[in-house]
Amino acid sequence: MKGVIYIRVSSDEQVKGTSLEFQEEQCLRYCKSNNIEVVGVFRDKGQSAKDLSKGNRKKFLEALEFCRKNKKNVDAFIVLRVERFARNTEDHFAVRKLLLGHGVNLHSVTEPIGNKPAEKFIETVLAGAAEYDNALRKQRCSDGMSKKIDQGIYPWKSPIGYECGHYKKRGEKKTAP
Repeated sequence: MKGVIYIRVSSDEQVKGTSLEFQEEQCLRYCKSNNIEVVGVFRDKGQSAKDLSKGNRKKFLEALEFCRKNKKNVDAFIVLRVERFARNTEDHFAVRKLLLGHGVNLHSVTEPIGNKPAEKFIETVLAGAAEYDNALRKQRCSDGMSKKIDQGIYPWKSPIGYECGHYKKRGEKKTAP
């Protein structure tokens, strides 16, 4: 069996950390223990998986294209967790169906997903949980920004004609209007 590994981090902070290396090590270990020959490793650095339609996940799209071009030579698309694959259920199942059309199965190193009924159910729950987590983070961010606005604090970059207080450079947060 042959497979490709896809790893992703969402932020530049994670790129500078060890997350990409950790994901790759775990995926390689999984491949070795499951007799999967790795024919490609695709890394997206600092890319969100919120929405595939924006085309910001270049390596993910390259991995899909690699699977399409090598239909007979790729059997597995390996990710550390389902949330590394997609954080939107529609994208998750659309891409999974696309991969299945190329003869490629999605593998999660840390989660029991697959084509059996129980595995499909677990995958559906995990894909939904990833989308829920994403929506929850977005809501919290919006709520925090609304609270700042209610306090008279402008939470965005200073508009043209206004000077920035450079709070971040001093390790501070905006606390006064």
